[in-house]
Amino acid sequence: MKRIETYLLVSTLFLGVLFTSNSSIADLSLLNPPAEPTVVKVGFYLSDINDVNEQQETFEFEGRLISRWKDARLAFDPLENGSDFITYTGSFQFSEIFAGWYPQFVLANKSGAFEQEAVVLRHYPDGTLHLIQEISAVVEMPMSLRRFPFDQQIFTAYFLVLGYTESQVQLEVDLDSTGRDDNGVQVAQWHLDDVNIQVDPLEPSLKGSVQPRYSRVAVQLDMRRRPQFMLRIVVFPLTLLCLLCASVFWMDHESLGDRMAISFTGLLSIVAYQFLIGGSLPTIAYFTLMDSFLYSTYMFIACSIVVNLRVDHLNRTGRQDAGDRLDEKCRWVFPSTFFGINLLIALIFFTTQS
Repeated sequence: MKRIETYLLVSTLFLGVLFTSNSSIADLSLLNPPAEPTVVKVGFYLSDINDVNEQQETFEFEGRLISRWKDARLAFDPLENGSDFITYTGSFQFSEIFAGWYPQFVLANKSGAFEQEAVVLRHYPDGTLHLIQEISAVVEMPMSLRRFPFDQQIFTAYFLVLGYTESQVQLEVDLDSTGRDDNGVQVAQWHLDDVNIQVDPLEPSLKGSVQPRYSRVAVQLDMRRRPQFMLRIVVFPLTLLCLLCASVFWMDHESLGDRMAISFTGLLSIVAYQFLIGGSLPTIAYFTLMDSFLYSTYMFIACSIVVNLRVDHLNRTGRQDAGDRLDEKCRWVFPSTFFGINLLIALIFFTTQS
C-alpha cells in the first residue's frame, strides 16, 4: 500500500513538473515576434523642440513615439475579460505584467540623453497592440550652414528595432499618428515648417560575409531659421559701421591720423564681431554666407586704409588736386561697391545648391 502511495506521489510530481515546463515554454514563445516578418506601424507626434546647437550640430526634442502591431497569440474574449481592451500604464505594468513581445526602439543617432518619460500599452481583443512612449532625446545631425543665417535644415532622428533584421521586423509609416503640437513647438530663431516620417532601410557595412538589412524609421523635422536676430545684431550694425568708415573720404586730407584712427577702429570692431559669430558656429571647413559678408567688410575697411595712404602720398608730393579727386570718387564708389559685392555674394549662395 505504501508502495502504491509512493508511485502516485511521484507521478503527481512528474506531471506537475511537466505541466510547469510546458507552460514556461509556451510563455517564452510569446517573447518572440509573432510573424515573419512582423509588421510594425510607427508614427511620431512632436511635442516640443527644446534646443538647436549649431556648435555641436545637435538638436533636442520631446515627442511621442507611437507603434502598432498585431499578435494573434494574445487574442482574448472581451466578454470573459469584461472589457474591450486591456491597458498597461507606467513602466512597472508595461515591463513586469505584460508578457508579450514588443518592439524595443533605439535612437541610432542620439548624442547624449535618450529618456522614456511615460509609456502606455493598449491590448485589444484581436491581438492588436498600441504602444505610446513619451520620449525626450538629444540627436546629432550634420547641418548644412552655407546659407547661414538664411539656412533651412532637415533635422532627422533615426529609430530602429534593436536586434531584428528587416526580414524579422518590418517597419511601416503610420501617418494617422504623425503630427505636431503647433502651440508647444517654440524654439528661438527657428520656425518648424513640417514633420515628416518615412521608412529608411539601413545596410551597415560589416567585415564578414553576412550583410544584414534593417528597417528603420526616419523622423524629419523641416526647420527654417529666422534671420532677424543675426540681421539685427550683426549685419545691420556692420553695414552701418562700414558706411560710417566711408566718412573718411569727406574729411580734410591733411588729417591723416584721424582718418586712419577711424579706419582701424572699424577694423577692430569687425574682428570683435567675427569672434561673436565664431562662437556660435561649428568648426566647418567651408565658407558660409555670413563668413563672406564679414570678409567683405574686412576688404572694405582695408581698401579705405589704402586710399588714405594714397591720398596722403599725393598731398605730400604736391598733387593735392589728384588726392581731392580720388576722395570725391571714393565717396560714391566705396558704398556702391560694398552693396554690389554683397549682393553678388548672396546671389552666388542662393543660386547654388547648399
